[in-house]
Amino acid sequence: MKRMFILFHGRFPGEKAASLFAAKDAEAFAAQGIQVQVVIPRRRNVDPNTAFDYYNVHRNFDIVVLPIIDFFSWKIPSKLSFYLNFLAFSLACRSYLKKESTKDDIIYSNESLPLYFASALNRKTFYEMHDFPESKFWLFKMFLKSCTWILIHNRWKVEKFRQTFPGIKAHIVCEPNAVQIEEFDIPLSKEEARKQLNLPNDKKIAVYTGHLFGWKGVETLAQAARFLDNDFLVVFVGGTDNDVAQFKQKHGTVTNVSIVGHKPHKEIPVWQKASDVLVLPNTAKEAISAYYTSPMKLFEYMASGRPIVASDIPSIREIVDENSAVLVKADEPKLLAEGIVKAAGDQILVNNLVTEAFEKVRIHTWAMRAQRIIAFMNKSN
Repeated sequence: MKRMFILFHGRFPGEKAASLFAAKDAEAFAAQGIQVQVVIPRRRNVDPNTAFDYYNVHRNFDIVVLPIIDFFSWKIPSKLSFYLNFLAFSLACRSYLKKESTKDDIIYSNESLPLYFASALNRKTFYEMHDFPESKFWLFKMFLKSCTWILIHNRWKVEKFRQTFPGIKAHIVCEPNAVQIEEFDIPLSKEEARKQLNLPNDKKIAVYTGHLFGWKGVETLAQAARFLDNDFLVVFVGGTDNDVAQFKQKHGTVTNVSIVGHKPHKEIPVWQKASDVLVLPNTAKEAISAYYTSPMKLFEYMASGRPIVASDIPSIREIVDENSAVLVKADEPKLLAEGIVKAAGDQILVNNLVTEAFEKVRIHTWAMRAQRIIAFMNKSN
């Protein structure tokens, strides 16, 4: 196994986690001696050459931009533009791979249609199953039959997969997300971090880093702020421009809430170091949150040396427990506020939680994850 093509349909670089995932995967596999190409579509106002600095990754892999029409720039419905872009990218990938790859190369992606087209070329395809289909199982099963390997992020999803798609012959591995520990375990005190970010030293600060999507539970955290004294400040870091504007309109007037918007990924460790508590308030109301996901920011939190308050849902409990995080009932603002107060107030508890979380995250590095995936592919090849 010498070459790998990672197919990614989104903006690269972009503010969404899937883009970061592609960059970290590429860096980790390349560090193991594999020649890696990240294959992406051309997008307006996106410079792929900035991805290395944006994600703070080594320049040990190549980025190939396929010159497709960017339908997102057309004045057509967003859903239609997505499907047209996805189809154009999938066809362009097939054409590129037919010319540039061989049957011994690995075609790696969380994108179903490009992988399906690649499999028709008799290529070895590796599918990272980020979500789980909720309809049209017959269509998805047809795609799964074409996969050589399938990676599933948690044990719940493995069981659900086996029940829903019996008879799939692909080799299956369960592997959660990961973190580059040294990127978040930085020698920076809380006071130094707050000075850099112009945050107050006389407040207990709870930080959330990530998108403002509903299933992330950010509404619950915003409501929880109303149950906290003015000694607390709840800081939201992340979100698209539109989501940030809407979130500010709803919660921006709350005196102990600060909504700072999207920040470069390399700045996130500083925001997390500035906190007293890191919050992961995922909802239990949506399957993607409760069951499907393996939250990347949970691993980043665990490496940051700060206590974590998180929703007590299967996707999170698979990684942490009461010894490594304060777990609270999901979608309950008052209980979330009580968890934040608990994690910010008991120093003995804080030390124990932080130590245990850091020990747990040691095996969930991008490098170790890549090594395990490579060993799995070699064993099942």
